[in-house]
Amino acid sequence: MRKHLSFSLRYFVFWVTLFATYRIAFLIYQFENLKSVKFNEFINIFIRGAWMDSSLAGYILLLTFLLLAIFFWVSPKCITRMYNSLTVLLLLVVNTVVISDMELYRNWGYRIDATPLLYLKTPKEAMASVKTPLLILFVVLLIGITYLTHLAYRKWVARELNQTNKARWWYSPIFIFLAATMIIPIRGGFGIAPMNPGKVYFSQNNFCNHAALNPVWNMMYSVSKSSSMSKTYNVEIDKTTAHQRFSELMQTDSTLYVLNTKQPNIIIILLESFGAKLVGPLGGLPNVTPNLNRLASEGILFTRTTASGDRSDKGIIAVLSGFPAQPTQSVIKYPTKSNKLPTISELLYNQGYSTAFYYGGDPDFANIRSFLYHAKFQRLITQDDFPKSYRNSKWGVHDEHVFNYLLTDIDSAKAPFFKMFFTLSSHEPFEIPAKPKFNGKTKVEQFLSSAYYADSCLGDFIAKAQQREWFKNTLIVLIADHGHRHPANHPNWEPLKFGIPMVWLGGAVERKPLVVTTTCSQTDLAATLLAQLNLPHDQFTLSKNILANKVTPFAYFAFNEGFGYVNQTDTIVYDLVGKKYIKQTGKNISETRNDAWAFFNAYQEVFQGL
Repeated sequence: MRKHLSFSLRYFVFWVTLFATYRIAFLIYQFENLKSVKFNEFINIFIRGAWMDSSLAGYILLLTFLLLAIFFWVSPKCITRMYNSLTVLLLLVVNTVVISDMELYRNWGYRIDATPLLYLKTPKEAMASVKTPLLILFVVLLIGITYLTHLAYRKWVARELNQTNKARWWYSPIFIFLAATMIIPIRGGFGIAPMNPGKVYFSQNNFCNHAALNPVWNMMYSVSKSSSMSKTYNVEIDKTTAHQRFSELMQTDSTLYVLNTKQPNIIIILLESFGAKLVGPLGGLPNVTPNLNRLASEGILFTRTTASGDRSDKGIIAVLSGFPAQPTQSVIKYPTKSNKLPTISELLYNQGYSTAFYYGGDPDFANIRSFLYHAKFQRLITQDDFPKSYRNSKWGVHDEHVFNYLLTDIDSAKAPFFKMFFTLSSHEPFEIPAKPKFNGKTKVEQFLSSAYYADSCLGDFIAKAQQREWFKNTLIVLIADHGHRHPANHPNWEPLKFGIPMVWLGGAVERKPLVVTTTCSQTDLAATLLAQLNLPHDQFTLSKNILANKVTPFAYFAFNEGFGYVNQTDTIVYDLVGKKYIKQTGKNISETRNDAWAFFNAYQEVFQGL
């Protein structure tokens, strides 16, 4: 019995020590973020982190004691082999999550959760952002680290296990009792609230909070919660006040009409990762999107547009359904809810428009295809509609080929038509079939070059479209699906990361050039566009007509377990796990807070009603 208990104690310490070692590796890997961490915060990362590490180790010890209780009758050699195999399996799982988390955090800005599992339904597309050398490095690291950690286990933890005496029958209830005691570290102590991510949050610096999380525990927690999309958060104002303020926020009056027809052809071009930081007229870099910069001066430029979320699947929902991004999983992955959302395309389809969606990749990625069919797109043009020789991107077919396909398609289309094209060439890993504009090999320069290439494809398409007869009666809406952390490597909650361009142009635009400085959201496109067509948009309850003569300017955006709210003067960002404001700037913060909570409350009520 003594040696069994000694083994169990060493096994617990082994895992806690391993998790602490991985936390050090994580901090080193995220060195740029580490620069902002104070010494006392650095110490607290490990103190708080050990709390969650012990919880995960408690789960492992729970399993260990139960196995000892069940297999008390087998020989010590069999017990040793059983735990060797179990440890290898656990190490493979843990090391896979830990290694993946390091790179994903650098790109996503939050610790690994259930999101990657949702993308595994389409593994080819899920791996498209990963370069082959990086994948090879991942496999090598996984094998090497698993071998070394298992060697440490055998040398230090399991050294006496096969020398134990055969267990007696009465050992079994003792091991069951010990298994039951693991509820203490699993729950994080004797408190009422069980272990949760908020328990390890301690700093105003969100990176410190993220670093304290155990990635494996966090992923387990996320998976356990992802089976339901009914999660709600408390709001800081009472419901009556929230409803009243929301009604005032969404109230508009007569529309300022900017089109010369009530039934134009409509093309929405959803630009992958085109943040405002890339666009000169929006205060971005001057030489990345020269065509978009020029087009902005030829049509209607909306200078204060905010993306609703940080992923493409959230951007598609925001644009087509006028529905905000979620602070957890994207609603597009849950058809039971997303199929209840109204869409611009369905409404136009019911008005006699022909509808088509163009994407050079695989729309099964992130369950997009299911939503597009619900949205009444009569045709889906995907990578399967192009020769295999055109599929020279990990994501599929580059933008130039899809733009040409779209142009040819429109030339023979029956009016009125609604077309939507989602670009992909500016998506990671930023591979383009052209000489890079920016010759450096850093991620930032590769991203900028891919955006420059996508912009050149856009410019070529618009130039050719302007020569067509159908252009005279067509509205083209240019809008991004989301922003990007580059350039400047902004954290996932930073409002500057959510700024995106929106430009209306084409022969159907009467008031041009025009600059609209009203703060608005990606979600507002639905109500604004439909109002221009004199079509009802009451079902888009979270979308407002920003071309009304009287409108309250604001935009809401969501990131992982948090949300932000901006208006003409104020900005707030709130962490829903830490239950604190990450950022508050402006002239009237208390009123802006109330407006933000009013909108967030309305969003939750609409979402729960789906």
